[in-house]
Amino acid sequence: FPVTIRPASLFGTWIMASADVRDANLRTGKKVRLGDGSRFFIDPQVFGHNPRMATKADEEVVCVPNYPGNRPYIQSVTGKRIIFNDGFRPKPGELFLLDHEYSEWERKIPKGPFIVVEPNVKDKYSHTVNKAWCDHYWDELLRHDLPWVQMGDLNTKPKTRHIQTDKFRQALLILSRASLFVGTDGGLHHAAAALDIPSVVIWTGFTSPKHLGYDSHVNIHDGSEPCGT
Repeated sequence: FPVTIRPASLFGTWIMASADVRDANLRTGKKVRLGDGSRFFIDPQVFGHNPRMATKADEEVVCVPNYPGNRPYIQSVTGKRIIFNDGFRPKPGELFLLDHEYSEWERKIPKGPFIVVEPNVKDKYSHTVNKAWCDHYWDELLRHDLPWVQMGDLNTKPKTRHIQTDKFRQALLILSRASLFVGTDGGLHHAAAALDIPSVVIWTGFTSPKHLGYDSHVNIHDGSEPCGT
């Protein structure tokens, strides 16, 4: 069956979709494909080792319509603006990290308590500028003598101790051992919810915790309506 492997920019949306995968599997007892019945989508960084996902050999499957162009948290798109679905609330997703993955990365995982921070947003997409918290606010926060850790590839501009992660799944291994996550709306805040990591999420103009936040997190937001751009 035709499967499209999605690009890295969609990690957060796929983690949210993993909650739908879990619910559909528990409800029906069948393996799950994400798609519309003719097209199917997967991100191996998120769904790697997920026993609920269907393979080519599975015949009894259920399709979940959560994929690019049909996301349950989006009501509509007007021009470049996203109108969020006020009736949507994300559930923590699921991530399956195996022992052999940890053994390969154990040397890079800090010993003792540490706090993962993500001061950066992707600059590939115009709307992500409205997810960012000002640099000087981050600089002020990171002056405090706490065990901060920032992850990312060689293109990352670190503001504190940096651990190089070339793949999102490597970052998940480190995040899963953190005492706390501090960042803005993005893949890591969805991952923190899936991994049950305490989190402080700083919401700016793009969206709000009303649409994409988790009750288990401390959500810092001024209450304004999201601009969606």
